[in-house]
Amino acid sequence: MEDKIFNLSARSLEIFRELVDAYIETGEAVGSRLLSKRSPSPLSSATIRNIMADLEDIGLLYAPHTSAGRIPTETGLRFFVDELLEVSNFEDFENEKVFDLMNSQEQETSEILEKATSILSGLSKCAGVVSSPKTDPIIQKINFVSLSAEQILVIIVSESGHVENRIISAPANIDSSLLQSLSNYMSHILQGRTLSDGIKTMEAELSEHKNDFDQLSAEILQQGIEIWKNDDFSGSMILKGHANLLENIEELRELNNIRDLFEIMETKHTMLNLLNFASKANGIQVFIGSENPYFQISGCSLVLSPYKSADGHVVGAIGVIGPAHMKYRKIIPLVNYTSKIISKILNKKFD
Repeated sequence: MEDKIFNLSARSLEIFRELVDAYIETGEAVGSRLLSKRSPSPLSSATIRNIMADLEDIGLLYAPHTSAGRIPTETGLRFFVDELLEVSNFEDFENEKVFDLMNSQEQETSEILEKATSILSGLSKCAGVVSSPKTDPIIQKINFVSLSAEQILVIIVSESGHVENRIISAPANIDSSLLQSLSNYMSHILQGRTLSDGIKTMEAELSEHKNDFDQLSAEILQQGIEIWKNDDFSGSMILKGHANLLENIEELRELNNIRDLFEIMETKHTMLNLLNFASKANGIQVFIGSENPYFQISGCSLVLSPYKSADGHVVGAIGVIGPAHMKYRKIIPLVNYTSKIISKILNKKFD
């Protein structure tokens, strides 16, 4: 039997699978002697070394430093995850902690996500990460307030009482009466609408009734539209289990790489891109090493799954960050199940 992608024989596939399984268990290079003990077929160490050399030639394995053993390359791990990995049933391992999230319906959403991320980190022995749902506040009122001759403060108050402030440039010769008129007009038009709907409404107003606005008013409204239109309202990111990624680090370079990863992960830009990754997929995604540009230096892997609102839209993503030899067989169903539990909780919470 031949594998269509790498033209591997059944024997080569067997050795490759055993090698990757051993690497995931230990995180260390795997030698022919260990493989001869693990392999269900009676193969000599010399035969196994020849197979390993062939697997190295086609880019599935490599030898770290001067070690006689081999570890899978990123290409090898990708092949293993996509083609050879047999994922465990979630019921086969600890699930009570995740299921207990269903009893968290009376908590704030942020508390539910904090708990879910901590549980993922604890069960996976890696770092847990979650992006909170995007926000699209329902507007109660909007105010334009003069800060100086050059600046205007735009204030949006939501029905929940949340306040968002932005600063725009003030046109010349602006006066307080015009700002008050604009505040009253915008509040009347936008009250009860979500911010995203409000932006569309104001764009339509400016387009369809442009002759009803004087130049100063139109300029202020256009600035307001642009500044809110470019805001992502993306919530926040929660990262738990930093210490899990710092275990078993032997070199200072590796420690610095992990620290750099933490700094990158805690930026809003990174969180938005992680959400975009999840939004483009129907389900769980696995990024191995440099496949994810944010993990290129650290060599870590990411297992990520979206969670959704009742209407099926992706509102956030939850996942696990770990070493390249993370236990994919366990972690993939764990992340998948947790994302589904969060979706159910949020849908019931906001039903």
